[in-house]
Amino acid sequence: MDDKARPQDIKESPSLSPEEENHISHVVLIPQPSTHPRDPLNWPLSRKHVILAVLCLASFSGAIAPLSGQLNLADQEKLYHKTKLEESYANSAALAGMAAGPFFFAPISHILGRSSVIFWCVLCTLVCQIWGAVMTRPDDYIPYVISRLFAGFFGAVPTVLGPRIVTDLFFLHQRGRAFTALHMAFMFGTIAGPTFSGFVSARSFFPVEFWWTVGLLGVTLVCCFWFLEETGFDRECLERNPSMPDGFLANRFATFFFGTAVVLPTSWKETAKVGLAPFLIGLCPVTIIMGIFTLISFGFYVGVNALTPVWLQKPVSEGGYGFSLEQNAAFTFCHWIGIILVHFYGHYLNDRLPLALARRFNGGVWKPEYRLHVLWLPSLVINPIGLGIFGAALQYHLHYMVLALGVFLVTIGSLASVPVTVNYVVECFTRYPAETGIVVGAYRIVYGLTISFYINPWVEAVEVGWVYGMMAFFAVFSFFFVMLLMWKGNAIRNIQFASLGSSEEGERLMD
Repeated sequence: MDDKARPQDIKESPSLSPEEENHISHVVLIPQPSTHPRDPLNWPLSRKHVILAVLCLASFSGAIAPLSGQLNLADQEKLYHKTKLEESYANSAALAGMAAGPFFFAPISHILGRSSVIFWCVLCTLVCQIWGAVMTRPDDYIPYVISRLFAGFFGAVPTVLGPRIVTDLFFLHQRGRAFTALHMAFMFGTIAGPTFSGFVSARSFFPVEFWWTVGLLGVTLVCCFWFLEETGFDRECLERNPSMPDGFLANRFATFFFGTAVVLPTSWKETAKVGLAPFLIGLCPVTIIMGIFTLISFGFYVGVNALTPVWLQKPVSEGGYGFSLEQNAAFTFCHWIGIILVHFYGHYLNDRLPLALARRFNGGVWKPEYRLHVLWLPSLVINPIGLGIFGAALQYHLHYMVLALGVFLVTIGSLASVPVTVNYVVECFTRYPAETGIVVGAYRIVYGLTISFYINPWVEAVEVGWVYGMMAFFAVFSFFFVMLLMWKGNAIRNIQFASLGSSEEGERLMD
């Protein structure tokens, strides 16, 4: 009997936790797995979780690397004879690399495999960290900035290829938590990197903030080699799937060193189509609408995060707080607390709430827009309040704990939107999850990439309080784009290139 003849019930799946069996015992598996043991959907849940954990580690390490020099501006200022604002351009270069790299590697992963590309990108990120660490001469400023550019170029790849692996491994009702874990690992890396580097280099010369990341990336490289597996699988034509070597070392070398041995066969035409897909997806109305929301909502967090060290380390006489490097590193723990709360929020709501809405209002039939309702509290309420508090603290030079409260709220409000927006747009283009993640990631980064270049004129024009006050109003305005998708998402999603369109709308999730 064909495996697609009857929708498989959730209880028949080998890859479900006891918690899922208790809470959602009547969910139908989407997509339907094949009967082939090589199908990643049929793998045991423990195997999937190990791969996801290593993927999260690679995302975490890849995010730490390019931004690890974010706090120690004083040493660089003295060495390179640049201002703190000019030193922050290295962070902008890192963000530019993080936006650009995935566009290059997505089509390559189609040929060489997701796991292989992630492995080699982690290795290249390690090399870039060594490059940054040896830039210790006064005339090394430009090479140092370029090292940050390439660290971001390679470092962001695991997070962007991650959505493709997540959709290969997990069913629709599991993806929300998997996306939350993946993107929170990346976001935690952007916070933990500056924190650890700040403490490590507080009483040392700044290159030490790169050397410790070399060890972390080395451990990540070993974990990738040991545990990552190629997850591409064709359920329509089982004969296309290559056989996997049985021996451990043979399997590892086939996956990472011998080209396309374990990857679905493809053509250069198909690869070119994959390379073009991010640009076509970026032109679709649903992507533009969600991208504008992401650009504003998350972009302000990137701007706050990138410039907070500048405000904290400015002398009190210049409107700053006169923080030392250690004090600045300690301040970043308000980000840590926020991101931990976001992870719990996403873990418990990003799948449960959409499934509950489908059951309550649509007879168990799925619509991707149900995922967006998770955003009401963080994006419409918490994020604008946090931006307002942050601006008021700087304007009136309030106690640094008030500033920390603002950063904490902005962290919750902005980061809670990341896995939801990526998951939603990926489910609008289910055949191109990595390419979709690239586009959404570029929208997330572009504002933070440019803010260093115009924040000073903006502050001079309206004063610092109103800079962040305006951001708060813009954040409220951006949520109207989400509401538009909640209202007319189906019609908007249908306006797209025919070759790209694919979603799971209309699938019955509940028996």
